[in-house]
Parts: sequence; C-alpha cells; structure tokens
Amino acid sequence: MRTVTTPAAQTAARGLGDELPSLTTTTADLRRYCDTLASPQNWDGPKARAFRTQVWPDVETTLTNLRGNLDELARSVAEVNRRIADAGA
Repeated sequence: MRTVTTPAAQTAARGLGDELPSLTTTTADLRRYCDTLASPQNWDGPKARAFRTQVWPDVETTLTNLRGNLDELARSVAEVNRRIADAGA
C-alpha cells in the first residue's frame, strides 16, 4: 500500500484540527442563543412565534447534525494526524 504525505497535507490536517474546537464552540453558542430566543418567556410576538415554529426547528436540526459531523470530523482528523506522524517515522 502506497502512502503519500506532503507538507501541504500535514499543514492542512493540523489546521483543520486547530479550527474544529472553535467551530464546535460556535455551534454550541448558536444553540444557546437560539434556545433563549425560542422561549416565549424571553421573546414573544408574531416574529418570535414564527422564529419558534418555522425557523428554529430546522436550524436546531441543522446545528445538531453539524455538531455530530464536527465530532466525527475531529475523530477523523486525529486519525489522519496520527497516520501522518506514523508515516513520517
């Protein structure tokens, strides 16, 4: 089996690994903010109800899926970085 690891691949894998924690934090922050806005105790009225019933459910699903995908990507990047290190050894 052929293994190729260029400096560009090493840099990309490290960069991706460095960015993932902040993306995970951002998605958690977005959920927290939107959860607050989705509560009628915090925000109510016609636009708030539209947000709660039409916008937030889809966005919440997207953020939930994104979080799972980011977690999987982080595991994959860790594995890629490990394999790159092993290939260079």
